[in-house]
Amino acid sequence: MPLNSPDVTSPGRLLEEYFDRENARIEERLRDLGQVRGLIDRLREADPAHPRPGVEPISDDLAPTVVQRLLHEASGVLRNVAMVVDSGPALDDATMRDNQQWISDGNLQRTIYPAAALDTPQGVQWLRSWAGVGEEQRLLPQVGSEFAVFGETGAVGLARWGDLTSGYVLVRDPLLISTLIAYFDLAWEHAHAVPFAASLPGDQRLLELLGMGLKDEAIARFLGIGLRTVRRRIAALMSVHGVDTRFQLGAALATQRPRIR
Repeated sequence: MPLNSPDVTSPGRLLEEYFDRENARIEERLRDLGQVRGLIDRLREADPAHPRPGVEPISDDLAPTVVQRLLHEASGVLRNVAMVVDSGPALDDATMRDNQQWISDGNLQRTIYPAAALDTPQGVQWLRSWAGVGEEQRLLPQVGSEFAVFGETGAVGLARWGDLTSGYVLVRDPLLISTLIAYFDLAWEHAHAVPFAASLPGDQRLLELLGMGLKDEAIARFLGIGLRTVRRRIAALMSVHGVDTRFQLGAALATQRPRIR
């Protein structure tokens, strides 16, 4: 190495590269979100107080029936964003059977969940059960609203964006369907693969969960190991890489942990 040349493997250099990459990702995300901000404003027009052609309010009782009808009509990709896993038309037994059969027939189902879905045993079991029938899953720290787009046939979503108490609407408007698809595909690109669905090695699964900001208790529950085991493994990784904080651990491993797409 020439005299006075920078050490590209030094912790300082690795941290600098890590921050550069993160800044570039943030700038890209801001550009993307700026492009869809106007589209999201169009979604807000789907309000029972301001009905528009192609958007029909549906009662909570009828929502499962509407979902079942769309499953029979649609093919291709079902794009789903869930805010919660303990309520909604997806919990109806007949709807769940039809949905699982729809996947078995060779259709693709992708669902984005909030990271908080891993906070309870019921949430973890829900994700595992749907991953077991072939659902592709990703996680975001938070999701903006809840909807499902059935191919290009139709969509069911909350009547007011992000308001779980607002009821549901059936969307047939092609523009709004295309908008929901664009929103979902952008969110999917920025979401984290669910570690057990991605079949990652043990330590990498732990790091993915840490990267989502999950607490140690949620990580232990998700991985099916003890809380002390989680903390011991994190401490061991920090010792191996010569760092003192979890942030430094993430920075040191950034070049070794490619993002899953």
